Amino acid sequence: MQPIRAAILGFAHMHVNEISQYILEEASVTLVGIAYVPPAAPELVVRRYTRAWNLENVAAQHHLTPYDDYRVMLDETKPDICFLLCENANKPMLAAEVARRGISLCIEKPMAVSYAEAQKIATLGVRYGVEILINWPTSWRPYIRRLDMVYRSGAAGRLLKMYYINGHTGPLGTGARHRGVDAAAESMTDAERAATWWYQKKMGGGVFLDIGCYGAMYSTWFQTETPVSVLAGSRNLNTPFCDCADNIAFIVDYPNSTSVIEGTWTIPNKILPTGPVLCCENGVLYCTPEKDIRGMDILGNEIDIPVDMPECDPNIVALYHRHVRDGAALHESVTLPFNLRVMALLDAAMQSAGKGCRVEVAAPDADLQ
Repeated sequence: MQPIRAAILGFAHMHVNEISQYILEEASVTLVGIAYVPPAAPELVVRRYTRAWNLENVAAQHHLTPYDDYRVMLDETKPDICFLLCENANKPMLAAEVARRGISLCIEKPMAVSYAEAQKIATLGVRYGVEILINWPTSWRPYIRRLDMVYRSGAAGRLLKMYYINGHTGPLGTGARHRGVDAAAESMTDAERAATWWYQKKMGGGVFLDIGCYGAMYSTWFQTETPVSVLAGSRNLNTPFCDCADNIAFIVDYPNSTSVIEGTWTIPNKILPTGPVLCCENGVLYCTPEKDIRGMDILGNEIDIPVDMPECDPNIVALYHRHVRDGAALHESVTLPFNLRVMALLDAAMQSAGKGCRVEVAAPDADLQ
């Protein structure tokens, strides 16, 4: 089998460094092209995890010269799959350029800025006959797969409430760290951060789409029922240079259960729980800071947790390689039907925060699934 030819389009998202590392580790996947997509407004500095820094880092790792024109890159390198790591607002436009060339696509989470934009992207797969995957970095973590295995074994009974809180000091905040790079974010002024897309609502910035999306993803993963409605709130508490929320919270109602989700840019992530907490009828299952799984019954006694680990691909690049080589099934979390449900839920939460009232969750269009 010939190596899979991969390309990277857009360097706005610092997860591009993680994707680059995974491509380096997968001998049967070769990065054949990388392309810069300029920001809507100029960024003021080059600092670790900014767009220009990400581009320089990946180019050096793979000994590639970046293309200034992504269309030329796609036409000349003819990749089998393109990893899209642009700002959220540009995803439909760039996804269309990739798909119409018959190139499969992997979009870094979340799928889009809204459910309507996600629907536009989903139609591309049908129209051009290409695969569209959505990558959630945490869905590959072994402790999450183990939590899923233990929960589905029935060790704690039926899920009553999923609780999830996640956050940090902001994508480019003080001390922020992202996989694929050993060092933390460098010091930046408020004006310098404000010039990056992460802090600009029109480009899909803000904590809803950065952190809240994970909560919507986990709720879609662990809840077995269809969501009914969402009640959400959002505030900008300590990021005055940003025109979107730095703290959000929302409650998702299901027919017989609920999810409580919080996201924040104003707290060091080391003090937060790792992964979702599953409150069940017979006890609680949760991830420890050491990335292990523990459980307690309703009396506070330890629940016996199996030591064996479920099979799990280490990352999205490895999964895609197995999928192409062996016909391996895609994990549900990367599929369009799953991610349309995630976006319907997340969109309802964002609408609720804007309107100040409960909002019903849309039922995804069956034709797009």
